[in-house]
Formats: sequence, structure tokens, C-alpha cells
Amino acid sequence: MSRTTTRRTAATLTAAAAALLALTGAAATAAAADTPPSGTEATITVGARNAAPVVSPDGATAYVAVTEADNTSTVKTVDTQSGAVTGRLALGALQWSAHPALSADGSRLYVLDGQRLSVVDTTTLTLLATLALPDQPRPAGWTPGSTSGLAFSPDGATLYVSQNGATAYRQNGQSRILAFATAQQAFTTSVQIPAPYVGAPAARLGTGDVYVGTSQGVVHVTTAATTPTVAGTVRGTATNLDYNLAFTPDGKRLFGLAELGTGASTLIDPATDTVTTTFQPAGSGDQLEHPQVSADGSRLYLTDSNYGAGTASVLALDTATGAPVPGESAGDLDETDLTGLALGPDGHTFYVGGTAGQSANLQIIAH
Repeated sequence: MSRTTTRRTAATLTAAAAALLALTGAAATAAAADTPPSGTEATITVGARNAAPVVSPDGATAYVAVTEADNTSTVKTVDTQSGAVTGRLALGALQWSAHPALSADGSRLYVLDGQRLSVVDTTTLTLLATLALPDQPRPAGWTPGSTSGLAFSPDGATLYVSQNGATAYRQNGQSRILAFATAQQAFTTSVQIPAPYVGAPAARLGTGDVYVGTSQGVVHVTTAATTPTVAGTVRGTATNLDYNLAFTPDGKRLFGLAELGTGASTLIDPATDTVTTTFQPAGSGDQLEHPQVSADGSRLYLTDSNYGAGTASVLALDTATGAPVPGESAGDLDETDLTGLALGPDGHTFYVGGTAGQSANLQIIAH
């Protein structure tokens, strides 16, 4: 455990003890019911690589999609209070890299891995279905594109899946976004994206429209009609390669993180599909990924893997200005390559997936 985490663990445990003494009887029960618990700081080994966490709505369980040493894809459950790995579910041989998404009520976990979408019952940690993605139209001899992420529509009725374009030797087709109906457990439609490479999709509250970062810029897909269609590309985002996107909860601001290792970020107004601000939360060479916005919309959190320095951190930014908030950031992490980030429902706990040596960790950090 890092020096930073050790220091924070002691502070967290002291605060928790004081709170426990102050709360008794019905008051303690009411507080527990109203406020999701904060995770207890710890670094937990969960596999070999590619740890990607999500957290249950009650804050009690972290679900981590991870690759094992034998190159299989699994889901591990972690008790956020004790740090114990409490369950393991095998999903099959690794196809690419796993991307998890948890339904709003926490009852279903979806894990995208290559051309496979797994549906998991979180109550029993059992596999309900394994579905192959619809075949990607492509010329003979071409290989289907790898998948890069998934996101729920605001109402939870649709899960959107992004897939890179089909490939052949020095050739790439166009990518696509697929729509998966969660009630029917079936893929219903897809829309072709005018770029060969895409990041994870992001859905906007209110309109339900989907945005995705691509090699040609941030693309806006409108879902107003029965079949989703491309509405356009946000000007000024192509050169920055804003593959990593996150909306504020009200859907009025969209953040994009550059994929070029420039440490740059972009703020987009989705009402006009224009870039309003470009800011620099980290230096050149820093890889910014896995953006998360706080429930009140005031903070943008993101992982920063500085491969040149061999350090990793979680940065906190003020969403109004893009300015760093050092007091809410977490540095000196136990991992060097960060592969996932979830913000706990308490609003004060980071769940960080990353690799340290030959192990993949889930690191729980209070901030």
C-alpha cells in the first residue's frame, strides 16, 4: 500500500470510529439507510491484468472485470468494507479486453469482451446469457473490429456498444454503434460511424442521444427516430482525438480526454455541438482516461498514467473552470498502469483498477 493510501486509511478509520460512537439506535440505522457506505481503503489483488471496476448502488460491492493469468475473462466481487474477494464468475477465454456496465438498480452486470456480451445476475453472481454481437458487414477475408466500450441510455432500456471498423492488411472499414434492448436481451439496430476507430459511447440525459469519440472527431448520433442516425461531428475535436467522454449529470456539458498523451481535455456544449474550452490538466506524455463526473456535476475525475515517470494518479478538476482540485486528487498510487475508475455512490471513494507488476489490483481510496 502506498504512503498516501496508508495515511488516508488511518484518517478514514479514525473518522469512521468517531461517527460510530456518535450514532446509536435508530439514528445509526437511519444514517446507514440514507447514505451509501464509503469503501475502506485497501489494495486488493483481483487477477493478472485489465481490472475494470463498477460499484453497486448501495456501495457495498465492487464488481471487477479482470483477465486471469491463464488468459480467461472473469468477474470478481469485492466487499468494499472488508476488502475480501467474495465471488468469482468465469466468462470464457479472453477475446480482447473487458468493459463492464451495471444497471441503475444494480441487478444486472453487462460485460463486453471482444465480440461477446455477457449478462450477469448480480444477486446470485450467475451468468444469464452470453450473446455474440451481430456480424459486422465486411469484405471477404476481413476481420471484425475490436469493441471499445458500452453505455446505458438514460432510461436504462438500451445498452449502446461501440465497435471499431473491420480490418484487413493496412485497411480499415468504418466503425459502428450497436443498440441492445435490455428487456428483450437482444441487439435491435446499429448505426455506421464515419471513422475507423471509436472509444466508449456516452449517452446524454434528456435527449438520449449518443456521442462517441473517434479518429475523425467526436460524433453525435441522434436517437430521436426509430433508427439512430449520425447528426454530425463536433468541429475541433479530430486533432485532439477525444476518445474518452463523460457527460455532466444534467447533460449540459460533455468532457473529452485526448488520446494522444498530450494531457489535454476538451469541454463541449452538446446543445450546439461546439468546443467551448480546451484545458490542460496534465503535462505532455500523461495518458488521461476513464473520466467520471460527480453526482452534483461539480467535479471531473480521471486517471492519469504517466508512463515516463512510472507514476499514476486520479486527478480532480473543477468542471466550471477545468482547474485542478489537488485536495480531492489521489497520487502515489500502488499501480503504474490504470485500467479503470469508478466513483462510489457516497461521492467520496475512488475504486481504481490497475496493474502493478504481474498483478491486477482494485485500489480503494477515500478522497
